[in-house]
Amino acid sequence: MTTLAPATVAFERILVPTDFSDASQLATDYAKSVAKEYHSHIFLVHVNQAINPVAPPEVVWIDSQSIQEQIEQHLEQAGAALRSEGLQAEGFSVTGMVREEILSIIRDARIDLLVMGTHGRKGWERFMFGSDTESVLRRVQCPVMVIGPKVRPTTETGWRPKSIVCATALDPDSAWVAAYAYRLAQQHHAAFTLFNVENTVREERNSAWGFFEAAFKKSLPEGTNLKGSLHIFVTDGRPGLQVVDYAKERGADLIVMGAHAAADIATRLVRGTAPKVFAEAPCPVLTLRQD
Repeated sequence: MTTLAPATVAFERILVPTDFSDASQLATDYAKSVAKEYHSHIFLVHVNQAINPVAPPEVVWIDSQSIQEQIEQHLEQAGAALRSEGLQAEGFSVTGMVREEILSIIRDARIDLLVMGTHGRKGWERFMFGSDTESVLRRVQCPVMVIGPKVRPTTETGWRPKSIVCATALDPDSAWVAAYAYRLAQQHHAAFTLFNVENTVREERNSAWGFFEAAFKKSLPEGTNLKGSLHIFVTDGRPGLQVVDYAKERGADLIVMGAHAAADIATRLVRGTAPKVFAEAPCPVLTLRQD
């Protein structure tokens, strides 16, 4: 499958799920920074969990009413703070399952960027609670910017990345992800690096690169000039840790990765490359779903 990278990357409508935690606040800060650069409209949403049917009805009504009032107040204050900075912003709450509600909003509001904070859960905590962030990003069609627990604070100015690293397995079907990241780098006049971790012999790697390069160029808009602007870094080892270390060394402002669809249980039992990167990355991670 070949998907053309857009001639111009634009984020006009940004969705930020919030639970009012520090992780959500950092995600909101990054959404605000992106919105300043792209003149975006920010939607803040809080997803209320369904009412516990076991609790006595009168307790449920009193507690839920009080909590909902507090939530609405927090959302209004957050939206007002963003609007006071000249941004278009609104906050609202919905009730249901996090993943389903976010997917519904993305579809109905035509969201083109989802910004989510994550706590980077590990081990038993990951098994018990899973990962809402990972569950969502593996299903949405729009790009997802994941703000992990070790991401450095953003500035008050518009988001202008100076160094973008795209992690790739040299799969021709994922070349469009690299092309998207490359167009984003060009748009911001940022340094761009294709980062590949493969434990293969040189001959196999060279062969894989040939097919990938052809698909990569085909995914770019016609007339794109690659001369002097594409850097490639190849290494052996563990992909998640290696790309994080490289991003730290380069002072990268963004890591771009593809994300495959996965069952919910996979977000609990298998801690693959993506969640390792989310947990340790010093900068935001932009994921693009690969069907």
